[in-house]
Amino acid sequence: MARPTPGRAFTAAFALAAALALTACAGPRQPAPVQPPVSPKDCAALYVVAPGNYIVDLAGGSAVLLDPGVREFPLFCAPETAALALAAGLDAGRLPPGDWRVYRVEGGFADLVQEAEPGGPSPYALARKARLADWVDGNEKGEVK
Repeated sequence: MARPTPGRAFTAAFALAAALALTACAGPRQPAPVQPPVSPKDCAALYVVAPGNYIVDLAGGSAVLLDPGVREFPLFCAPETAALALAAGLDAGRLPPGDWRVYRVEGGFADLVQEAEPGGPSPYALARKARLADWVDGNEKGEVK
């Protein structure tokens, strides 16, 4: 059996290092968004995933404001889509374990939506502070309280 020469070993090591470097530059593959882009006219209401304890505040009549300056809030055009994104975020570890809920946000597409960071669950994110209107019931129909 022939021994590899130093030149061949170096060439093989260099090729492996180059392949690994190119793979690292490409970065991790971004997951497809749960919600693809939707026409504003097809998005009558906006939904968001937020901590579950906001239900208590809403039920008590308090105003609950979401601030996009604190973190990005992806917006969805259907409660079912928001629920799918919630499940996917928990499964992938992008959301910390805990009590999360789907809420409807007060306001319309034109005044609340901005483009979201790439690779998120929705192409839309909250553009300004917005008040939660109500929460989505846990049933399969996605009924709003």
